[in-house]
Amino acid sequence: MSEMEKYISANLMTPKRQLVKAEPGLRRELLLDSQQLKLIRAVYEQSPQTYDAATKAAVDIARVVRQTVDFAPTSADSPLLDAVEVAGCEATNCFGHVIIASECLEQLGIEHFVSYANQHAMVTLFDWSSRRAFLLDVATEELCCDMTGVIGSGAPNPLDQLAMGELRAVNSFFSEELLKRLPPSIDRQKFMSSRPWLSFDAIDAAQSHEHKPRNRILQFLTLPSVPGRMLLIQQYNAVRRAGSGKIEAASKGLSELSGVYLDVDSRNGLKEVDGLCRQLILAGKYDEAIDLATMVDESLVPDDKSKNKLFLPDIIRKIAKQTGNKELAWRAIKLYGENPPNSLRNGKLAAARKLLNNL
Repeated sequence: MSEMEKYISANLMTPKRQLVKAEPGLRRELLLDSQQLKLIRAVYEQSPQTYDAATKAAVDIARVVRQTVDFAPTSADSPLLDAVEVAGCEATNCFGHVIIASECLEQLGIEHFVSYANQHAMVTLFDWSSRRAFLLDVATEELCCDMTGVIGSGAPNPLDQLAMGELRAVNSFFSEELLKRLPPSIDRQKFMSSRPWLSFDAIDAAQSHEHKPRNRILQFLTLPSVPGRMLLIQQYNAVRRAGSGKIEAASKGLSELSGVYLDVDSRNGLKEVDGLCRQLILAGKYDEAIDLATMVDESLVPDDKSKNKLFLPDIIRKIAKQTGNKELAWRAIKLYGENPPNSLRNGKLAAARKLLNNL
C-alpha cells in the first residue's frame, strides 16, 4: 500500500456532491490530485517558501477542505475515521478536518503540527525565527488566523519543547486573546456559543452568567504532524468502538497511547476512559482496566494537581474491593500516598486502608 493510499483523504472527491448539485458545471476530481491543490502547490513552490507563504498556502488548503467535506459533530452513531467512511458521507468532525488538511499540507512539504484543546483538534504552524504562531481551525474560516500571543508564555514555545525530545508540547491557550482577532462584525457571544471548545464557561452557566477568566485558559497540546494524525485516528476510533460496545478493542487501542492520550484536561473529568474502565471491571477485565488507567496516568501533564492524579489508584481500589485482592489494595494505598495531602486524597487513602483491613 502506498503512502497516499493510507491517507484518510485518499478517496475524497472535490468539490463535495452538494456543491456540484447547486452548480452542475463543476467537475469533481480526487482531492489529492485536484487542480486546486496543484495550483496551491505551484504558487507555494514559486514563492520564497517563507513562513508567510506557508500560512497563506495553509489558509487556501483549509478553504479547499471546507469545499470537500462538511463539518459533522461527533454523535453516538458517527462512523469510524477511515478513508472509505469519510469519502462516503463527505462529512467529518474536527479530527477529520485536521487530518485531511494535514495530509494536503504534507503534499506541499510544509512543516506543521497537530494541536488539541478541550476535545478540539486544529492544525498549527510556528516560525522559529520570529516566534510567530498560526492557527488553522480548518472548519472555521474566521479561525484560520495569526495566533501569536494566544499561547501563554509560562512554558517554552511548542517548537522548543518538541526539539528537546518531548512527545508533545504542553502550553496554555488563551481563548479571550484569540477572540480579539475576530473581525468587529462578528458577534463574539454567538460565535463562542456555537464553538463550545473555546471555553469551559458552561461549568458556571448554572450558577451565573459571569465567566471565570480561567474557564477561557485551555490546556493546549501540540504534536508533530504525522504522529499527531495517527493519534487522532487511534483515539477517536477507540472511543467510537467503546460507544458501540466493543470494549476490549477500545481498551487495547487506548492503552497504546501512553504518554500522549489527549483528553486529560481535568475539567472534562476523564469521562470517556472512566466509563470504559467501569465497563471493563463489570466484565471482569481487570488487567485491561488497570492498563487503561495506567495509560491515563502516564498521559497527565507534568504539573497536574487535579483529581485526575487519583484516577489510577481509584481504579485499582475498585478492583481490589471487587476481587478481594490485598496486593492491589496495598498498591492503591501506595499510589494515594504519593499524592500531596488534601481532603479528597485523604478520604480515598482512608477508604483504601479500611478496605485492606477488611480483606
